[in-house]
Amino acid sequence: MLTLERGAWELKNERNKKNVRWLLIILIGGYLAYILHTDQGNEIGATGLFNWLFIGILMGVMAFFNLMFSIYLRLSASGRIRISPVLKYITMFVDFGAVSIVLIPTGGDESMFFVVYFIVIVSNSLRYGMRLTIIGLLMFNLLYVGVLAYQYPDLIAGSGECHGPHCLNFQREVLKVSVFWVVGLYTGYIARRFEILQGEVEKYERLVERLMARRDDEIESGS
Repeated sequence: MLTLERGAWELKNERNKKNVRWLLIILIGGYLAYILHTDQGNEIGATGLFNWLFIGILMGVMAFFNLMFSIYLRLSASGRIRISPVLKYITMFVDFGAVSIVLIPTGGDESMFFVVYFIVIVSNSLRYGMRLTIIGLLMFNLLYVGVLAYQYPDLIAGSGECHGPHCLNFQREVLKVSVFWVVGLYTGYIARRFEILQGEVEKYERLVERLMARRDDEIESGS
């Protein structure tokens, strides 16, 4: 279970993530609507999924999730329920999943929205440290490989053929994933070092408090 102090800290972090998520829902939803309306989409895969229904379902699901999440945080802030320690993992997985889906109509491995993966991992790693970082990196690997599998079904099936406008650049993808891991691990390391330093500061603060209390007791007993 989370301590009260830790719970309040995680509650603040999740509120910030919730607000950023609302902003991204509006911006990305607007962008997807624009490229669909102007026929500028760059959809991947063998089947045509990118239409108004696709945008409506994706944005609707994310808005519903964030609304339920907002209600949960409000109940946690009021003390009716205690924030769950697994909540941060759930929200991170949902965010990674939403980014992966957004890659489908925007170019897959060439999508500019790949950078949003970095925003998700860095924002979570800085807040929660190395353990969540490792889990987040594994989530990313799983979901991004799923995107590539959808984009290049022939290669995944082992036929070795490429029928799309371009073929999978394996070296480029290895580099992208490697950079993502380096950024994630380094961010998690920084967060871990900060936690250690914060713990040392708190230890010295408690020591000073005990020394001050002992001094006050000696003064009272001397008088």
